[in-house]
Amino acid sequence: MNAIMVPLDGSAFAEQALPLAMTLARRSNSRIHLTLAAAPASEITAAAAEYLSGMAARLESGMSEGVTYSVLTPDPGAPAWPMPACSSVADVLARYVVDQDIGLVVLTTHGRGGVRRAWLGSTADAFVRIAPRPVLLVRPGDEEVAITAADFSLRHVVIPLDGSETSERAIPIAQEIGSLFGARYTLVRVVVPFTPDISTEWYGVHPFEPTLNLESAARYLANVANSMRERGLNVATQVIESSSPAGAIIDYATSQDAGLIVLMSSGAGGIRRLLLGSVADKVVRSGSVSVLVCNTQYVVRSAGVRDAPASASVAPV
Repeated sequence: MNAIMVPLDGSAFAEQALPLAMTLARRSNSRIHLTLAAAPASEITAAAAEYLSGMAARLESGMSEGVTYSVLTPDPGAPAWPMPACSSVADVLARYVVDQDIGLVVLTTHGRGGVRRAWLGSTADAFVRIAPRPVLLVRPGDEEVAITAADFSLRHVVIPLDGSETSERAIPIAQEIGSLFGARYTLVRVVVPFTPDISTEWYGVHPFEPTLNLESAARYLANVANSMRERGLNVATQVIESSSPAGAIIDYATSQDAGLIVLMSSGAGGIRRLLLGSVADKVVRSGSVSVLVCNTQYVVRSAGVRDAPASASVAPV
């Protein structure tokens, strides 16, 4: 990643994403890029530029690739990036990260409220859903933190899979972050028990044996893990039977002292969608573990993973 973007809103809450972003930037030799979406008023644009300029100066020390910033606003001004007046902030951010070749977006979330409304209102949640680059959601503490590179050590990364090639595309992204810290990885698959009812019997759908399904899930994870181990990665697997996939993922990651959960924003479709899609939203909104979310469209279009599932290639995106 050549640039890590941190969207700010002027609050100490949003600034809690900065220590982790700085650590990642130092380890990956990336630059930090700060943004702030300002309302269409020249005095607000000027205040936003002054805030970002001061923040960039505070972060500059020790950042080999430097710190840059932009105010996103319909008002003219430098350094400012023109934000179309009729576009939503989420759409503007999505276009901006592509225009500026941003590799990763780091922002703060509330532990049990999704993306906190203090940051750009409800647009933060919308941005996570459409972001064309991976988004790392940081769980903040209750107290203000010093805005310096944190002594952050990522030892364990959890990657939920649902059996689809789409969900496997989270693997290269997880490796790109985990490799900066020499982390180990655990592939998790949640098996949802199938309870037959009158409708399933009527249409000739019969319940599978739970034991057989668990064994199948274990074989699937083993195959994916073996392909990762061939590339020198420390990989374990875990099959969990639960009627609450999101809760199971969060509980496992928390109990195993994982520092990060990496998943796609959508996975297998229709009745096969057991872990991802709507479950990804629940994982983002709950728990205390940071979450790295990647939009499926971005990964499918990215070089290196477009033509093969991630289980066949785990080169960094």
